[in-house]
Amino acid sequence: MGPSCSSVYFALLVLACGTFSEPITKENSRQKRLFSLFNIVSFRNNACTSTGSSNQAGTCLTSSECGSKGGSALGNCASGFGVCCIFTVSGSCGSTQTIAQNCSYIQNSGYPTADTTISETCTYNFNRICDNLCQIRLDFNSLTSLAATTGSCGTVNDAITVSSPFSSSSNAFPPAVCGTLTGQHMYFETGTSGSAGVLSFAKGTGTGNRSYQIKVTYFTCDNLAKAPAGCTQYFTGVRGSFQSYNHAGGQLLQSMDYSNCFRQEEGYCQLQVRESLATTPDPFLLSAPTTEALTACADLSFITLSTPNLGSFCGGILNTVNGNTIPGVVTSSPGSNFQVGVNTLAGDLSDLTGFNLNYNQVPCA
Repeated sequence: MGPSCSSVYFALLVLACGTFSEPITKENSRQKRLFSLFNIVSFRNNACTSTGSSNQAGTCLTSSECGSKGGSALGNCASGFGVCCIFTVSGSCGSTQTIAQNCSYIQNSGYPTADTTISETCTYNFNRICDNLCQIRLDFNSLTSLAATTGSCGTVNDAITVSSPFSSSSNAFPPAVCGTLTGQHMYFETGTSGSAGVLSFAKGTGTGNRSYQIKVTYFTCDNLAKAPAGCTQYFTGVRGSFQSYNHAGGQLLQSMDYSNCFRQEEGYCQLQVRESLATTPDPFLLSAPTTEALTACADLSFITLSTPNLGSFCGGILNTVNGNTIPGVVTSSPGSNFQVGVNTLAGDLSDLTGFNLNYNQVPCA
């Protein structure tokens, strides 16, 4: 995913001069033929792929611009007129750090070596890098932190949270997460003025390894690639998969309340979800009964999808038939939003793995 705030053109003035040797004649002896060719080479600050083992996404800039902004040039772009510039924020958590460039990478100090420090908070402020900024996406390229076996984040365990000063409502932002989040992502709204937001990584009192690399992508309000407002996760394409936070860690997290959103592709009218074929961790385990489907989910952890007759699903099997012990397919109602909501309890969720689901969109009739 490429940089999303307004691209700036860089122009390079290239001078190609040369003399052409010819026999000297009476005509050309009075004036040498000297040809000067001036070319203006312009390129956008588009996304690029860096060289090296990681092949990170970067921003195409001139070499001087990359250096002046504090980036690292890893490979060329724009037919060699630009460099693929990588911006990394990685340092001690003793002071607040600032994200001032699109497509930046936040890393723990010493990454990829794990950090074992306890009881400190790493804070990252997001600069408003353009006037019409609306949204930020965080990609957890690699993130391992401590989560309790009960599914709680914070105190003894870690807590990763985002917030933005444009709103005083905690429900305006994604919930605190922790555990194994590699491959997951998160969107949050920035508002249109003031500070764009803050990412906080609070290390708990528990001992263990913390390691993270988080990619930051900014989106302007008019960017067609941004997620609908209020969507914590956003997926594109006719088919794919999505998981609850920390599903890879095998533990459902407490106090989740967010939406997985899916871009409705042209010619498709319904969304279907089903359990992944992967069996470890369990691809659907949100509450008791652990071996049956349940569609009456009051006072339980559950997911939501609007169907003609049902709206919530819990238990240990995903199926529209209450009590069924075989996974099935859940299809949304025609005309309903392509969204799967997630709601989990604030209490002990021990031995509940969450979900790992496949989705596909159904063509219109």
